[in-house]
Amino acid sequence: MKLFRIFLFALLFASIAFAEGVAQDKSHFLGGRIAFGLGYAWDNEPVKGSFGSAKDGIGESPLANFAGMEIEFGASYMYRLNSFVGFVGEAEFKMSQLHLDDDVYSLPPKEPSGDRTNFLMTIYGFSFPVLVRVVPTSKFYLEAGAQFNLNIDGDISSADDNDDESFEFAVEPFGWSLVLGGGFNIGRNLFLGMRLVFDMTRIEKEGIVEMTRGAAYREASPMKPWSLQIGCTGYFL
Repeated sequence: MKLFRIFLFALLFASIAFAEGVAQDKSHFLGGRIAFGLGYAWDNEPVKGSFGSAKDGIGESPLANFAGMEIEFGASYMYRLNSFVGFVGEAEFKMSQLHLDDDVYSLPPKEPSGDRTNFLMTIYGFSFPVLVRVVPTSKFYLEAGAQFNLNIDGDISSADDNDDESFEFAVEPFGWSLVLGGGFNIGRNLFLGMRLVFDMTRIEKEGIVEMTRGAAYREASPMKPWSLQIGCTGYFL
């Protein structure tokens, strides 16, 4: 993450260096943002567990192995310090989903026939990005900063439409992410942008997870998701 820190400090330096730039007719902008993302997990170590007499039954299986999707929508506020630099703050509802391709909830962990059940892990919460935005030209911008996350709920359910099996998922309530992004002004205060978001906090609450009543346990996964988002922001006020 050293490159990210260098990039962020460069943006902050630019905001000071150009603080005496040409004043804007308008400095405060309020609107909304919607974004769709493709996500995966990093720091996704194998999950260890105990299945009755079978110790470490899933020791070779990470909890998340397939990419997933996410959607975010909410309010966006931008303050333009001058024609070159501004600051963006947002409050958004977020729903993200990851695919689990190993049957880490069955007992035994792997069916004798070799069949596996696919599960979907869904996390609901709110995100609060706080970003520095640099505008080198009227049509292009770069941004970087931090995003604070409030996770409110999570669940794991079967990906099979004919199977209603589901499990509780204890999410870590608070977290934060690093954000790098850029985009284009497509006219009339409408912006089309892309963001790379790296969660720096695990999304599953640390501890031991009971999977079947008294028979199967596993350790909470240390995984942290990342996502590549494409979003549209419009400022109307």
